[in-house]
Amino acid sequence: MEAKLKEYRALRHRKWLEENEKAKAKEEPEKSYLNFLLSKNSFKMDDEKKEDEVPLIVNEKPTTSQVLIQPDETPSGGRTLEPIYNPTQESWKYCITKWCIYFIIWLTVYIIFLKLQFGAVYFVISLLIGIYLNTRTGPKKEGEVSAYSVFNENCASIDGALSADQIVRELTFGPGNLQ
Repeated sequence: MEAKLKEYRALRHRKWLEENEKAKAKEEPEKSYLNFLLSKNSFKMDDEKKEDEVPLIVNEKPTTSQVLIQPDETPSGGRTLEPIYNPTQESWKYCITKWCIYFIIWLTVYIIFLKLQFGAVYFVISLLIGIYLNTRTGPKKEGEVSAYSVFNENCASIDGALSADQIVRELTFGPGNLQ
């Protein structure tokens, strides 16, 4: 009985938190230039879908990068930690809309440069900018494994890297052979 009461209180607390987050989201609109492109009906449909969803795994543990930990009172007087999802994650609609607008702007400028007969130059420069933006220029995070195994602790290689022994085995016996 006490376990059911605890589950009920946790469910009630979670619903209360969700309602507070929804109220905050409606009071403070997203600071985005793309809000006018997304219809209000799409937000309502997302809310309806979320209400219809039933979690299959009740005790699923989210990763620490996705949650904030907040203490929650239990009836036994102790304190437990309740995960709250981080609201800074972008939705897929926002991401698709943002990249579509970027592509349309790039295509418009490319067409202008084609008219000026500098289309190849613009394409090459935008390719180089794209390569630069997709490579990390900052320092690596704490505890992150380096692509060069000599810089890692105990010279540990990253997942998927081939060792010299594995290359010799595959050349000798063929790929995927377990000899």
